[in-house]
Amino acid sequence: MKDKLDSNELALWSQFLSELTGMSLNEDKEYLIRERFQGLLKKYQCANFSHLYFMARDPDRGDLREELIDQITTKETSFFRDTAPFEALHRVVFPELLKQCRASGQNRRLKIWSAACSTGQEAYSIAMILHEMGVSPDEYHITATDISRMAIEAAKIGSYNRFEVERGVPPASLERFFLPNSKNWRVKDFLKESLTFQQISLHRPFVLPDRFDLIVCRNVAIYFSPKPREELFGKIFRHLHPDGYLLIGSTETVSDLGNLFCEMRLESRAVFLQANGKRGGLVESKV
Repeated sequence: MKDKLDSNELALWSQFLSELTGMSLNEDKEYLIRERFQGLLKKYQCANFSHLYFMARDPDRGDLREELIDQITTKETSFFRDTAPFEALHRVVFPELLKQCRASGQNRRLKIWSAACSTGQEAYSIAMILHEMGVSPDEYHITATDISRMAIEAAKIGSYNRFEVERGVPPASLERFFLPNSKNWRVKDFLKESLTFQQISLHRPFVLPDRFDLIVCRNVAIYFSPKPREELFGKIFRHLHPDGYLLIGSTETVSDLGNLFCEMRLESRAVFLQANGKRGGLVESKV
């Protein structure tokens, strides 16, 4: 098998994967296709990547397209990943948002959207913080979505190996929120009570019934080309409560999107956005 896709093959794959995922793959990312699809070449007994491409283009091969999506999308995640954003949620963001919800006089639940939840660690981390703050499950709801059906199914089960839990979950939280299950640890049912998992492709039209107080969309838009990226943040803006917050990755910025959002950084590590003109209490807060 040749070491590299030629320019025509790469152009076909790039266009196809953009249609499937919204990702923009240039020549620098050609190696991702070769490395991540090797197993599919063997599984489907394809002689080369062109064979795999035309097989995946078959309208009846939705199963293969799902596998391509699962393999090409980056699922790097962990419990309480990067620490600082979760500290900010615990100390500053959630107290403010909960105060707003409780002051509404309408028994309004805190609504959270984990927009690229992968195999669930981010959504469960958020739920653990709220439980540790003494927030009742009927006071909040977390909608967790991902483009990968396989990742969503794994998130629903909530079973993780020892490395995955020890990587980020403190021992006291492990005992409180997980049960040992053979060689793995499984999220206890009470932590799942206020979570809903759903497959959604962010680069395509989608419908969510809520406007959210907090939207977490970290390190997703970096894979999009400019126009799909702009469209994504436009959708997020429309789903964000007027006084809500958007959490993005520490290296991301939306300064090129006009005046949709205003940005605030907590010690340059946790980047929160609000709809322009809504700064709330985070500007002067430190974590």
